Amino acid sequence: MDINAYISSGIIEQYALGNATPEESSILECVMKNNSEVQKAVLEAQNTLGDLALIQSVAPAEDLKAKIAQKLQFNTTENLLDSDDKIISFENTPINEAKSKTKTLNFFTIAASLLLLLSLGWGILITTSKNSQIEILAKNNEALKNKIDAAEQQNNILISSDKIKLLGVETHPELIATVLFSTDNLVYLQLGNLPQPPSDKQYQLWAIVDGAPVDLGLYDQGSSTQLQPMKPVQNPQAFAITLENKGGSPTPSMEQMYVMGKVG
Repeated sequence: MDINAYISSGIIEQYALGNATPEESSILECVMKNNSEVQKAVLEAQNTLGDLALIQSVAPAEDLKAKIAQKLQFNTTENLLDSDDKIISFENTPINEAKSKTKTLNFFTIAASLLLLLSLGWGILITTSKNSQIEILAKNNEALKNKIDAAEQQNNILISSDKIKLLGVETHPELIATVLFSTDNLVYLQLGNLPQPPSDKQYQLWAIVDGAPVDLGLYDQGSSTQLQPMKPVQNPQAFAITLENKGGSPTPSMEQMYVMGKVG
């Protein structure tokens, strides 16, 4: 770009007067940032125009201020209201009608909002209730499934096991219990009509193997399962139940034997 030709093109004067187009102004401002000569020329043009404005300015007439002040002096009541003007009451104007409509609209808006909140709350309540019912049904189904599984397991045990009757000893002739002994040496105990033991006592099952008692565990009186698994044993000749202190005993209390039964 020929800077001298650009400066003498008249664009700077048009920019100083405010007559340059937006595109011309953008180009000139961009050139100013990168060229000190153009920047200097723009400042000189602006200063020159400012000096010309001061030289050609005319002082206002001395009585102009007084005339303006006189024009501004007036009677507020007389100028604001002519003799035929009336003071209009705003009580029954469309403005108040609009306010009334606005209040009505606000009322219906609030009412609609409350109805929406109530419907949402009711929907949440219903959904929560349905979810609770589904959870209850799921728990009931799970409990029922567990009972069915337990019944099937007991049925399989009954089918695959030998049933051994344990009859009451001389001091308890009326009592009877049952031991199920499977082919894979698993043992299950059902107390039958044995009485509820004291809180500090528990029934303990024994197997007689080679003439010696072998502990097969304690019956859990608090369990809901009547047919309870006990410890496995091999080659038992007989089974017996004694009443022991809670927690069991390493050897049977013979005087507390309730029932006994032979295998085979």
